[in-house]
Amino acid sequence: MTTTSDPLHALYTDEAEVRSELARVQDICHGCRQCIDLCGSFPTLFDMLDRMSKPSAGLLTPAEQDQVVSECVHCTLCAVDCPYGPQQNDRSRNGSAGNGAAAQQADVDVPRLMLRARAMQFEHGHLAGTGKKAARVLARPDRVGRIATRVPSIANAVIGSKTGSRRRRLLARLTGVSADRHLGTFAAQRFSAWFRERPTIKLHRRQAAVMVFPTCLVEYQATSIGKDLVKVYERNGVECGVSSARCCGAPLLHAGDIAAFRKVAEKNLSQLATEIRDGKDIVVPQPACAHVLTVDSVEHVSSVDARVDAALVAEHTYDASGYLVGLHRGDDYVLDTDFEGETHRRITYQASSHMRARGVGYPSRDLMRLTGARIEVIQEPSGVGGIWSLRTRTDADDSTTQRLAERVAAGTGGVVASDSHLASLAIAERTGMMPIHPLQVVARAYGIPDEI
Repeated sequence: MTTTSDPLHALYTDEAEVRSELARVQDICHGCRQCIDLCGSFPTLFDMLDRMSKPSAGLLTPAEQDQVVSECVHCTLCAVDCPYGPQQNDRSRNGSAGNGAAAQQADVDVPRLMLRARAMQFEHGHLAGTGKKAARVLARPDRVGRIATRVPSIANAVIGSKTGSRRRRLLARLTGVSADRHLGTFAAQRFSAWFRERPTIKLHRRQAAVMVFPTCLVEYQATSIGKDLVKVYERNGVECGVSSARCCGAPLLHAGDIAAFRKVAEKNLSQLATEIRDGKDIVVPQPACAHVLTVDSVEHVSSVDARVDAALVAEHTYDASGYLVGLHRGDDYVLDTDFEGETHRRITYQASSHMRARGVGYPSRDLMRLTGARIEVIQEPSGVGGIWSLRTRTDADDSTTQRLAERVAAGTGGVVASDSHLASLAIAERTGMMPIHPLQVVARAYGIPDEI
C-alpha cells in the first residue's frame, strides 16, 4: 500500500511505507525532470542523485529525504502537467495520451505524497526545532490575527522591520517565521468588523447571493481585497454576507498535523454547508484556501456527515473572480460592463498555481479582459504556496520567486495583478511593485475608490 494517498488509511503515516514511496516516486521524477524549475525540492533531489555513481533514490538517507520534503511549499503545480500523474491517467483512460499505460503504472502524485510525508514527519517527531516553532505560530493564524489586529501598531513595528534585520532575526528564533520574507502588515480593523459596521446596502437588482469566506489573509491583513470584492459584487446585484467559518486549516495541513486539520475542516465544512443550504454560494478571494476547501478537506474528513458536507461545499465554492465570470457566461445574468473609472491598456497577471491545479482555467484573466485590458499571463510559480512557506529554512531556495520577479519586472503591463496575497508580497519584495487582486482592478475600473 505504499502508493496510498488516503489520509484515513492505516499505513498513511507508517514511516517505512512513506519512505519507500518517496524513493519510488523520486526515481521516476529523476528520470523525467519536467518539474525542475517549479520549486527547490526538485533541484535539491536531482543534485543529490546526480552525485551518485549509480543514482537511486532508495540510497538517500532519511535526512536527505526530509530535506527534499521541507522545500515543498505545497503549490501543487507539479501535478498540473505531470506525465505520470492523475491527470495523465485520466487522459489515458479516455484514449488521448500516448504513454497512458506507463502513466497508470507509475501512479505519481507528488503534492499528495508531500502532504503524506509531512504528516509522517509530524507524527514521528521529525520536525526540526524551527519547524516546530513555526507549526505553533503559523498553524494558528486566527489566534495570531486576533491578537495583532488589537495592537496593530506594535505588531506591525515588529513584522514590518527590514528583512534580515536584528529584530526580524530575533522574531525568527522565537517563532520559526522567516527573517527574510516580507510578511505584510495587519489591519487596524478586521474585514468582518468592517462588514458589520458598514451601512446597509439596498441592491438595485438582486441577481444572486453569496457568503464571503474571507480567509485569514483577507480577514486580518489584506482587508481592502475583501472590501472591493463586496462592492464589486453588490454593484452587480450579488448580495453578500460574511461566513462564520474560520481559517481553512491549510497551515495545519502543511505542517503535518492531520488530526488538528481534520477537526478544523469538519467544523468549517459544517458551517459552510449550513450557509449553502440557506441558499448561498461560497466565494473565496484566495486560491490556496479555495483549494483546501474543495480538494484537501474533502479527502481528509472521516465521518459520513462530514463527507456529505464536504461534497456540498466543493460543489458550491468558487474563486472570487470565477464566480462572476461564471454568472456572466450564463443566460440569466447581466454583468455590469460600464467601466468609467481607471482602466489599463495592458495588465501583467501572475496566474494562480492552485487555480491551474484545480483545472478552472484563468477566470481572473477573463474578468479583467472585460475592462478592455490586454492581459499578459505569467505562469511562473511564485515559490509561495501558502502561509507554511513563511517558515524559516536554513537552505531556502529563492530562485523560483526570483525568476517570477524578473518576469514581472520585464512585463509590459501598466499594472501587476495576482490572486494570491502571499505571491504579491513576494513580488513586491523583489520588484518594488505591489500587485493588486483582479477584483481590485475591476473595482478601480468601475470608479470605486480604494478604501484602506
